[in-house]
Amino acid sequence: MHAAALGRIALALATCLVAAVWLPLGLDALLGLRSVRSIALFSPVAGQFVFREYLTPRQEAALPAAEAGLAEHGLLHRDASGNALSRTDFENALPFQYAESLRVRGLLPVTIQGRAFDAEALRQGRLILGIRPADVAGGRPDPGLHALLDSRPDRVTLVFPEDRFRLAGRLEFVNADHNAPDPALTEAVNAALAAAGFVFPATAAYGRDTLLKPFDAGWFLTDAAGGLYQLRRVRDLPQVARVSLPPGEGVAHVQVQEAAGGAALGLMVGTSGTVYRLGGDLGLRALPCRGYDPARHWLKAVIDPFGDACIVDDAAAIAAAYRPAGGGPEIRAARAVPSGEPGPGTMVSWLLCPLRLTLTPETSDFVAPTLAVGGLWSALGAGLWAAVAGAYAWRKGGAAAVPLAAACGAAGGLGGLVMLFWTPHRPCASPLDDNPVACPAVAGAPNG
Repeated sequence: MHAAALGRIALALATCLVAAVWLPLGLDALLGLRSVRSIALFSPVAGQFVFREYLTPRQEAALPAAEAGLAEHGLLHRDASGNALSRTDFENALPFQYAESLRVRGLLPVTIQGRAFDAEALRQGRLILGIRPADVAGGRPDPGLHALLDSRPDRVTLVFPEDRFRLAGRLEFVNADHNAPDPALTEAVNAALAAAGFVFPATAAYGRDTLLKPFDAGWFLTDAAGGLYQLRRVRDLPQVARVSLPPGEGVAHVQVQEAAGGAALGLMVGTSGTVYRLGGDLGLRALPCRGYDPARHWLKAVIDPFGDACIVDDAAAIAAAYRPAGGGPEIRAARAVPSGEPGPGTMVSWLLCPLRLTLTPETSDFVAPTLAVGGLWSALGAGLWAAVAGAYAWRKGGAAAVPLAAACGAAGGLGGLVMLFWTPHRPCASPLDDNPVACPAVAGAPNG
């Protein structure tokens, strides 16, 4: 194969990649189609959810005069009824999230439902836990070796141990410094698990291999019987405790997230779909997260002294529910994500680029090439660019070149048309041949 032919192929592949990945991104930026998720938080002051939403330039320009003055750089705040709020009113309605702003404005201490809170009490009363789609179902890299930190109560900082463990039926510890099994530690940990009722083999391990946390909650292991156990290491000795699951409930996922103060260790998603707060005492408390789909929703649990809020969202909508701590009916709210709504710019973008290639979808931490289409507008765009590319090929090379050119146009849109510049104009010439043979005359084809 000649160097010139290789060069043409490389240019064609590079054009395809640019057309499929970066050309749509450039179009979105040019047309102001940036999609930004909304934020929902429950205000214990107002007794309702309040929202922060991003508006595209077209949507911001269409705001009524009374709301246009409240938008800042495309961000607009609303209450659950859709009334626009100023940023100051939004922050004042959320004292647990914006304690510092209230302090600067001289609004502390603040009284909420008859209780007074200063800045420190507001910070201590706030708890936010979350799960991303990439956190569940193998959506992020698993090294297969995990560190069981030593949670010494008499030591301030956490230190990585020299050993790691892996799941091999039983837990197997390996000394990382010498790359050799540690049979003594392996036997001690497995004996502690067996004594607590753990049924081997271990089926999953959930934890956080990082020192950037206030303390270490250890690892949560599921066993062959569906039980959930906490494994910690304290002064180099294993400690095992069983988590009591609700009757009939199994473990689908545990998101370990050590909260400052030790009030919570994370979230547990049950096989029933129920989401639980995993307390520092290993107790489970169900959260109002009905409708949560771990495969596509981002979940956020916001807990304060007055109740539990659960917010789930994707690129198109956000839904929230609040359960008062003292009992009473749940408060629910839902809104569409403004920047996720299709508009004229979206249609133009799908017309110009009928197919889009995403290398890193937000539901995974892996590089996972994913094709997306835009429904009717993609179909119209594919037809349009197939016709344009086919006509261009017919003019340059005759009818035999039309099918390939039309396919390039339909799949690549505007980018597919550009790719035709790197292909030979005559059907008898191969892109791998630097010396194409003479083409037979094509009746009616105005070769150029």
